[in-house]
Amino acid sequence: MIGNTKHKTETRIEAARLFDAGFGYKWVAKQLRQSPSTMRIWQDSHKQGRLLGLDSVTTYKKYSAELKLAAVEKFLSGTVKSEVMAEFNISTRALLNKWAVIYRDHGPEGLMLKPKGPPRKNTDQLLETDAQKIHRLELENAVLKKLIALESQEQAAQLAKRRQSGR
Repeated sequence: MIGNTKHKTETRIEAARLFDAGFGYKWVAKQLRQSPSTMRIWQDSHKQGRLLGLDSVTTYKKYSAELKLAAVEKFLSGTVKSEVMAEFNISTRALLNKWAVIYRDHGPEGLMLKPKGPPRKNTDQLLETDAQKIHRLELENAVLKKLIALESQEQAAQLAKRRQSGR
């Protein structure tokens, strides 16, 4: 895991040591000459035991609706993001932010797991009766006739204009 990163292992070890000593991500960023945003991510990873690759290799993780709801409610009640992430083992701040937005916009129902793939269509509703089809085609035919009439009127008007300007 660490070998595939752009930062040296030594830098990560030093960051972990400084985090363990109680320093915040901004101070650690200055000391290690790294960006504060990177150090904040590292601090979150360190709190979850993932900074030094000590956990198993992580893959795509699926979170239950109950966990999402509990995490968001705890966060919205005033608990610090990093604490919520550590308690519920949430991989990124972006994920918690996304859940909070969904919760604010759609309530707890928005966090419920949704079935994958496109929604299934009810074939009974898709079938059109012969009478409905005839009615739809008659309407389309009437619209097309009006469109053709308008286009021919416009062409006649343009032709008349050209004749007048040519004189």
